[in-house]
This record gives sequence, structure tokens and C-alpha cells, in this order.
Amino acid sequence: MKSIRTCSVAGFLLAIALIPLKAQTISSTDAKNHISERATVCGLVAGKRVASQSQGTPTFVDLDKPYPHQTFTVVVWQHDKETVGLLPSSGQLCASGTITQYRGGAEIVLHNAASWYVPKAQPASQPQLSNDRHYTNSDGQQVHSPAYSSGGVPAGATAQCNDGTYSFSQHRSGTCSHHGGVAKWL
Repeated sequence: MKSIRTCSVAGFLLAIALIPLKAQTISSTDAKNHISERATVCGLVAGKRVASQSQGTPTFVDLDKPYPHQTFTVVVWQHDKETVGLLPSSGQLCASGTITQYRGGAEIVLHNAASWYVPKAQPASQPQLSNDRHYTNSDGQQVHSPAYSSGGVPAGATAQCNDGTYSFSQHRSGTCSHHGGVAKWL
């Protein structure tokens, strides 16, 4: 009975060891803390250069800080350029692989197109308004009452009042009348 249990446990542990681990996603500034680990590193492209004088003609893409102060570099060797494809020169970039250290910096060497991607842009969230009140204007239409915004000009605002609220008035007459007048028309 004991040997069956031992075999079952050993088989279970072997099965777990064979399950591929999902690589964690980390920032380019944190990559230096994960040397020799497999991970996905994401950051903003700060510079892209080709070392044409170096053996192997590597392309370097620095994330978040440009050379020579880079915190993380994506490397593509000349013999892998065709299978890796064209990396972006700006915007966000994520690279997956084993993080290595070279001359004090962290890097991932790419070998194919499946080892990098450009993350999907997150839709910009609409600013939140301080109230959800409405009034009926002189045309009989429902219009949002003046409100403070959590950030930026809210959709449909036509003026900003002197007290900082945004007006959605459809007519200039009376706009911001209870809010110190119009500071600026939008």
C-alpha cells in the first residue's frame, strides 16, 4: 500500500512539473529583479538602434529610458530578424522570454514573432460627473445640469462655468447663470 501511495505522489509531482508555467508580466523597470526568469516585460519604446558595426548586427529596442540609461532592452540578432518581424519604433511593446543581464542592464533576446506583441490600447474612460440631474430647456429637451468633472472635459459640454462646473446648455442665454457665469465656451 505504501509503495502505491509513493508512486501516486511521484506521478502527481511529475505531472505538475511538466505543466508549462505561464510567464508573469512585469514592467521594464522591474525586469532587473527577475534575471534568469521567464517573463513578459512591457514598456514604452524609448529608442531603437541597429549596431551595424557589431558582429551579428543586432537591433536594440530600449523600453522606458533611451540608451545609455536604459532599464530594459529587447535584442534581435540579424539571423532572427526575418522570423521576429518589424518591431515598433514608438508606443508600447511587450517581449516574452528569459530575462538575462548584459553589462548591468536587463534584456530579452527575441527569436520569433510569437515572442513579442503590442498591447491593445485601453479605451479612454469618460470623466465622471458630480451629479446625474437634468432639466428641460426652452425647446422641451432634456439637458444635463451643470456638473463638476472627475477629469477632462465631459462629452457634450458646451461651456465651463466660473465655479468650475461644466454646462451642457444648448443656448447661450442663461448658461452658467447660477454658477458665476461662463469662464469659457467649449
